Amino acid sequence: MFCMKKLPIIICILIALMSVGLALADEEIKENISEEGLRFDSNQTVEGFGIASSYRCMASSDRVLQSRNSGSGVFASESKTLVQNGEVIKRDPDSFESTTGIGLQENTSNAYSPTKIDFPGSFRSEPIRSLWSDSTFAGNIGGIVLKASFDHVQALNKEMTTKVSGEGSYEALTSPKSSVSFGASMKLNAAFNGTGQIGAYVGTLNGDNQDVLVDEYYRGTFTISKKMEITLKSSLLPEEDEWLPCCSGGWDNMNYTDKKSFPVDVDRIFNCTC
Repeated sequence: MFCMKKLPIIICILIALMSVGLALADEEIKENISEEGLRFDSNQTVEGFGIASSYRCMASSDRVLQSRNSGSGVFASESKTLVQNGEVIKRDPDSFESTTGIGLQENTSNAYSPTKIDFPGSFRSEPIRSLWSDSTFAGNIGGIVLKASFDHVQALNKEMTTKVSGEGSYEALTSPKSSVSFGASMKLNAAFNGTGQIGAYVGTLNGDNQDVLVDEYYRGTFTISKKMEITLKSSLLPEEDEWLPCCSGGWDNMNYTDKKSFPVDVDRIFNCTC
């Protein structure tokens, strides 16, 4: 009877100890993981007449998305921008995760017109005459580039969605079996009077030794509808060096069958008869 009365107490103590152990284990796991993240979200609407200039440069890790727009006359724009970079880093150097995403959605309408600016005082100037220029660039440090640009434009109506995504960083591509991925896409619908260029390239960012995938040039009045998407994955795989077979007597004691699998020049290194 005495043992039966003590049994529930012992069970309660064991459960309590197990709970403490699980709590400590959970704490240890949380301590070994740190989470970092960045998120930028922007919505914008602009409409008016005059001189306009805008520049966006959104970068996250090795990936970048840029857009420029300038000119004089009528300008109307509605845009949405998203930049996010989430990382989970554990104390174990072999475990690293990173997800990157950049997005830009634009609906713009531009019409050129000379614009006169009334300065205060007696200063007067001629009207500002600036044809419209509009360009979007999406790429990464490895030289993957998608771009759409319009220049010397009298009129432009554009609907465009550009996205950049990926996992990992080229700087982290040092440990064996590590990998980095990159993806970019453009969806474009445009009508313009001026010059236009659409391209997709693989190479260095400064333009040297680039492989041209798409290179289109237009001058005049055109309507364009185009979708482009490009992906890249890089992996670092360890290379196994070819070593001489381990043998007690070295090169001199190896038989002919083992020696003939190596280049002839190897004999010059190990032959000390000279």
